[in-house]
Amino acid sequence: MQDIHSLPDMAEVPPALRSILAADKAERAARVLTPEEAASFANWARVPAETETRWLAALSGDDGLLGFEPPAHPDSAWILHAMYEDPRRPATPAGTDAAIGTEGANDCDDETDWAAHPGPDWQRVRWSELAERIGDAIVEEGSYPDRYQLRSWRSKDHSWPDNILWSNEGSLDWETWHRLIDLLIEHSPDGPDTRCLVHFCRNMFYYHVPAVLTGRLGDAHSLYHHPDLMACSPSNIWPADRTWVTFTHFDLHGTKVAGPTPLIEALLNNPGLEALRLPWKP
Repeated sequence: MQDIHSLPDMAEVPPALRSILAADKAERAARVLTPEEAASFANWARVPAETETRWLAALSGDDGLLGFEPPAHPDSAWILHAMYEDPRRPATPAGTDAAIGTEGANDCDDETDWAAHPGPDWQRVRWSELAERIGDAIVEEGSYPDRYQLRSWRSKDHSWPDNILWSNEGSLDWETWHRLIDLLIEHSPDGPDTRCLVHFCRNMFYYHVPAVLTGRLGDAHSLYHHPDLMACSPSNIWPADRTWVTFTHFDLHGTKVAGPTPLIEALLNNPGLEALRLPWKP
Protein backbone atom coordinates (compact mmCIF):
# COMPACT_ATOMS: atom_id res chain seq x y z
CA MET A 1 0.00 0.00 0.00
CA GLN A 2 1.24 3.49 -0.81
CA ASP A 3 2.63 5.38 2.15
CA ILE A 4 0.73 8.68 2.30
CA HIS A 5 3.77 10.49 3.67
CA SER A 6 6.01 9.58 0.71
CA LEU A 7 8.41 7.88 3.08
CA PRO A 8 9.33 4.19 2.71
CA ASP A 9 7.14 1.43 4.08
CA MET A 10 8.59 -0.29 7.14
CA ALA A 11 9.09 -3.52 5.19
CA GLU A 12 11.41 -1.73 2.73
CA VAL A 13 13.82 -0.58 5.44
CA PRO A 14 16.43 -2.66 7.30
CA PRO A 15 15.27 -3.53 10.83
CA ALA A 16 18.01 -1.41 12.40
CA LEU A 17 16.53 1.73 10.81
CA ARG A 18 12.85 1.11 11.50
CA SER A 19 12.74 2.97 14.81
CA ILE A 20 14.29 6.00 13.10
CA LEU A 21 11.78 5.73 10.27
CA ALA A 22 8.90 5.48 12.75
CA ALA A 23 10.07 8.65 14.49
CA ASP A 24 10.39 10.43 11.14
CA LYS A 25 6.90 9.36 10.13
CA ALA A 26 5.46 10.66 13.40
CA GLU A 27 7.25 13.98 13.00
CA ARG A 28 6.14 14.25 9.37
CA ALA A 29 2.51 13.45 10.28
CA ALA A 30 2.46 16.26 12.84
CA ARG A 31 3.95 18.81 10.47
CA VAL A 32 1.72 21.58 9.12
CA LEU A 33 2.47 22.04 5.42
CA THR A 34 2.64 25.40 3.71
CA PRO A 35 0.20 25.90 0.81
CA GLU A 36 3.06 25.35 -1.66
CA GLU A 37 4.12 22.13 0.06
CA ALA A 38 0.56 20.83 0.25
CA ALA A 39 -0.03 21.50 -3.45
CA SER A 40 3.19 19.78 -4.50
CA PHE A 41 2.48 16.81 -2.23
CA ALA A 42 -1.01 16.43 -3.73
CA ASN A 43 0.29 16.52 -7.31
CA TRP A 44 2.72 13.61 -7.02
CA ALA A 45 1.94 9.98 -6.17
CA ARG A 46 4.52 7.45 -5.06
CA VAL A 47 4.78 4.35 -7.28
CA PRO A 48 6.91 1.17 -6.94
CA ALA A 49 10.49 2.20 -7.65
CA GLU A 50 11.81 -1.20 -8.72
CA THR A 51 8.99 -1.73 -11.21
CA GLU A 52 9.18 1.73 -12.77
CA THR A 53 12.98 1.86 -13.05
CA ARG A 54 13.50 -1.67 -14.38
CA TRP A 55 13.74 -0.36 -17.94
CA LEU A 56 16.33 2.23 -16.87
CA ALA A 57 18.40 -0.44 -15.16
CA ALA A 58 18.37 -2.48 -18.38
CA LEU A 59 19.12 0.58 -20.52
CA SER A 60 22.00 1.81 -18.37
CA GLY A 61 23.35 -1.54 -17.16
CA ASP A 62 23.59 0.00 -13.70
CA ASP A 63 22.01 -0.49 -10.27
CA GLY A 64 20.99 3.17 -9.97
CA LEU A 65 22.76 3.86 -6.67
CA LEU A 66 23.75 7.30 -7.99
CA GLY A 67 21.02 7.50 -10.63
CA PHE A 68 20.65 5.69 -13.95
CA GLU A 69 22.82 7.05 -16.78
CA PRO A 70 21.13 6.44 -20.15
CA PRO A 71 23.07 6.12 -23.39
CA ALA A 72 22.25 8.45 -26.29
CA HIS A 73 18.54 8.05 -26.98
CA PRO A 74 19.46 8.48 -29.86
CA ASP A 75 21.24 11.77 -29.04
CA SER A 76 22.45 13.36 -25.81
CA ALA A 77 24.06 16.42 -24.22
CA TRP A 78 25.15 17.50 -20.76
CA ILE A 79 23.84 20.58 -18.95
CA LEU A 80 26.46 22.25 -16.75
CA HIS A 81 24.99 23.34 -13.42
CA ALA A 82 24.96 27.08 -12.80
CA MET A 83 27.78 29.02 -11.16
CA TYR A 84 27.70 32.66 -10.07
CA GLU A 85 30.24 35.42 -9.58
CA ASP A 86 30.19 38.68 -7.63
CA PRO A 87 32.67 40.94 -9.48
CA ARG A 88 32.67 43.42 -6.59
CA ARG A 89 34.04 40.92 -4.09
CA PRO A 90 37.79 40.42 -3.75
CA ALA A 91 38.87 37.11 -5.22
CA THR A 92 40.75 36.08 -2.09
CA PRO A 93 40.77 32.35 -1.34
CA ALA A 94 37.82 31.22 0.72
CA GLY A 95 38.36 29.21 3.87
CA THR A 96 36.03 26.53 2.49
CA ASP A 97 35.01 25.32 -0.93
CA ALA A 98 32.07 27.64 -1.56
CA ALA A 99 29.08 26.30 -3.45
CA ILE A 100 25.66 27.69 -4.26
CA GLY A 101 23.43 27.08 -1.29
CA THR A 102 21.17 28.72 1.21
CA GLU A 103 24.08 29.75 3.42
CA GLY A 104 26.01 31.65 0.75
CA ALA A 105 29.77 31.70 0.37
CA ASN A 106 30.55 29.85 3.58
CA ASP A 107 29.00 26.56 2.51
CA CYS A 108 31.04 23.46 3.17
CA ASP A 109 32.62 21.14 0.62
CA ASP A 110 30.42 19.18 -1.77
CA GLU A 111 27.26 21.14 -1.08
CA THR A 112 24.27 19.14 -2.29
CA ASP A 113 20.93 20.87 -2.39
CA TRP A 114 18.39 22.42 -4.74
CA ALA A 115 20.02 25.83 -4.82
CA ALA A 116 18.25 29.13 -5.41
CA HIS A 117 19.82 32.17 -7.07
CA PRO A 118 22.28 33.59 -4.52
CA GLY A 119 21.00 37.18 -4.76
CA PRO A 120 21.18 40.47 -6.68
CA ASP A 121 24.94 40.96 -6.28
CA TRP A 122 25.69 37.71 -8.08
CA GLN A 123 25.67 37.17 -11.83
CA ARG A 124 25.78 33.97 -13.81
CA VAL A 125 29.25 32.94 -14.94
CA ARG A 126 29.59 30.13 -17.45
CA TRP A 127 31.97 27.22 -17.21
CA SER A 128 33.30 28.12 -20.65
CA GLU A 129 34.13 31.64 -19.47
CA LEU A 130 36.02 30.40 -16.41
CA ALA A 131 37.84 27.78 -18.47
CA GLU A 132 38.90 30.41 -21.02
CA ARG A 133 40.22 32.74 -18.30
CA ILE A 134 42.56 30.12 -16.91
CA GLY A 135 43.27 27.99 -19.97
CA ASP A 136 41.62 24.82 -18.66
CA ALA A 137 39.26 22.57 -20.58
CA ILE A 138 35.56 23.01 -19.80
CA VAL A 139 35.38 19.25 -19.27
CA GLU A 140 38.54 17.17 -19.48
CA GLU A 141 38.51 14.63 -22.29
CA GLY A 142 37.21 11.31 -21.07
CA SER A 143 35.64 12.85 -17.97
CA TYR A 144 32.23 13.86 -16.70
CA PRO A 145 31.27 17.49 -15.86
CA ASP A 146 33.09 18.21 -12.61
CA ARG A 147 33.87 21.67 -11.28
CA TYR A 148 36.96 20.32 -9.51
CA GLN A 149 38.62 19.99 -12.92
CA LEU A 150 39.01 23.78 -13.03
CA ARG A 151 42.14 23.26 -10.96
CA SER A 152 43.89 26.49 -11.90
CA TRP A 153 41.42 28.43 -9.75
CA ARG A 154 42.69 26.74 -6.62
CA SER A 155 45.32 28.38 -4.43
CA LYS A 156 48.30 26.52 -2.99
CA ASP A 157 46.20 25.44 -0.01
CA HIS A 158 43.55 24.05 -2.43
CA SER A 159 40.94 26.67 -1.52
CA TRP A 160 38.85 28.57 -4.06
CA PRO A 161 38.28 32.32 -4.58
CA ASP A 162 35.32 33.48 -2.52
CA ASN A 163 33.84 35.74 -5.22
CA ILE A 164 32.59 32.66 -7.08
CA LEU A 165 29.78 30.39 -5.93
CA TRP A 166 30.49 27.04 -7.51
CA SER A 167 27.79 24.71 -8.74
CA ASN A 168 26.36 22.26 -6.27
CA GLU A 169 27.04 18.56 -6.48
CA GLY A 170 24.35 16.09 -7.47
CA SER A 171 21.48 18.54 -7.92
CA LEU A 172 20.28 21.09 -10.42
CA ASP A 173 19.85 24.67 -9.29
CA TRP A 174 16.39 26.28 -9.48
CA GLU A 175 17.21 28.50 -12.47
CA THR A 176 18.48 25.62 -14.60
CA TRP A 177 15.68 23.31 -13.41
CA HIS A 178 12.95 25.71 -14.55
CA ARG A 179 14.56 26.24 -17.96
CA LEU A 180 15.01 22.50 -18.45
CA ILE A 181 11.39 21.73 -17.54
CA ASP A 182 10.16 24.42 -19.96
CA LEU A 183 12.23 22.85 -22.73
CA LEU A 184 11.03 19.34 -21.95
CA ILE A 185 7.42 20.55 -22.01
CA GLU A 186 7.97 21.99 -25.49
CA HIS A 187 9.28 18.64 -26.73
CA SER A 188 6.74 16.34 -25.06
CA PRO A 189 3.56 15.01 -26.70
CA ASP A 190 1.05 16.51 -24.27
CA GLY A 191 3.01 19.57 -23.21
CA PRO A 192 2.54 20.38 -19.52
CA ASP A 193 -0.04 17.58 -19.20
CA THR A 194 2.51 14.92 -20.18
CA ARG A 195 2.58 12.19 -17.56
CA CYS A 196 6.10 11.81 -16.25
CA LEU A 197 7.99 9.97 -13.56
CA VAL A 198 10.79 11.22 -11.33
CA HIS A 199 13.35 8.99 -9.64
CA PHE A 200 15.34 9.91 -6.54
CA CYS A 201 18.23 7.46 -6.16
CA ARG A 202 18.63 5.51 -2.96
CA ASN A 203 21.89 7.28 -2.14
CA MET A 204 19.85 10.46 -1.50
CA PHE A 205 18.21 8.93 1.57
CA TYR A 206 19.88 7.50 4.64
CA TYR A 207 17.31 4.67 4.47
CA HIS A 208 18.85 3.75 1.10
CA VAL A 209 15.37 3.25 -0.34
CA PRO A 210 14.83 4.95 -3.74
CA ALA A 211 11.69 6.93 -4.47
CA VAL A 212 9.74 7.22 -7.73
CA LEU A 213 6.83 9.64 -8.05
CA THR A 214 4.46 10.20 -10.95
CA GLY A 215 2.65 13.38 -11.95
CA ARG A 216 2.26 16.05 -14.64
CA LEU A 217 5.39 17.41 -16.27
CA GLY A 218 4.03 20.94 -15.80
CA ASP A 219 3.89 20.36 -12.05
CA ALA A 220 7.59 19.52 -11.98
CA HIS A 221 8.28 23.26 -11.73
CA SER A 222 7.12 23.20 -8.12
CA LEU A 223 8.54 19.81 -7.21
CA TYR A 224 11.13 21.49 -4.99
CA HIS A 225 8.26 22.46 -2.65
CA HIS A 226 7.49 18.78 -2.00
CA PRO A 227 7.81 18.38 1.79
CA ASP A 228 9.70 15.08 1.59
CA LEU A 229 11.97 15.75 -1.39
CA MET A 230 13.32 19.29 -1.01
CA ALA A 231 16.99 18.36 -0.59
CA CYS A 232 17.86 17.56 -4.22
CA SER A 233 16.47 17.59 -7.73
CA PRO A 234 15.57 14.15 -9.16
CA SER A 235 18.21 11.71 -10.33
CA ASN A 236 16.09 10.91 -13.41
CA ILE A 237 12.98 12.25 -15.13
CA TRP A 238 11.20 10.64 -18.08
CA PRO A 239 7.79 10.76 -19.77
CA ALA A 240 5.47 7.76 -19.85
CA ASP A 241 6.39 7.11 -23.51
CA ARG A 242 10.13 7.13 -22.60
CA THR A 243 11.10 9.31 -25.56
CA TRP A 244 13.64 11.19 -23.45
CA VAL A 245 15.26 10.81 -20.04
CA THR A 246 17.41 13.04 -17.84
CA PHE A 247 20.17 11.98 -15.47
CA THR A 248 21.72 13.97 -12.63
CA HIS A 249 24.63 12.03 -11.16
CA PHE A 250 24.67 12.21 -7.34
CA ASP A 251 28.41 13.02 -7.26
CA LEU A 252 28.77 15.33 -10.27
CA HIS A 253 27.96 18.87 -11.39
CA GLY A 254 26.12 18.17 -14.63
CA THR A 255 22.84 16.72 -15.90
CA LYS A 256 22.63 14.51 -18.97
CA VAL A 257 19.62 14.71 -21.28
CA ALA A 258 19.16 11.81 -23.72
CA GLY A 259 16.49 11.98 -26.39
CA PRO A 260 15.65 12.96 -29.98
CA THR A 261 18.10 15.23 -31.79
CA PRO A 262 15.60 18.16 -32.06
CA LEU A 263 15.37 18.19 -28.25
CA ILE A 264 19.13 18.04 -27.85
CA GLU A 265 19.69 20.80 -30.42
CA ALA A 266 17.15 22.98 -28.59
CA LEU A 267 19.01 22.30 -25.37
CA LEU A 268 22.37 23.27 -26.88
CA ASN A 269 20.92 26.46 -28.41
CA ASN A 270 18.99 27.65 -25.35
CA PRO A 271 20.66 30.90 -24.20
CA GLY A 272 19.67 30.32 -20.58
CA LEU A 273 21.40 26.94 -20.37
CA GLU A 274 25.02 25.94 -20.76
CA ALA A 275 25.17 22.55 -22.42
CA LEU A 276 27.57 20.59 -24.59
CA ARG A 277 27.93 17.22 -26.21
CA LEU A 278 30.59 14.95 -24.75
CA PRO A 279 31.59 12.51 -27.53
CA TRP A 280 33.27 10.23 -24.96
CA LYS A 281 30.10 10.13 -22.77
CA PRO A 282 27.29 9.77 -25.37
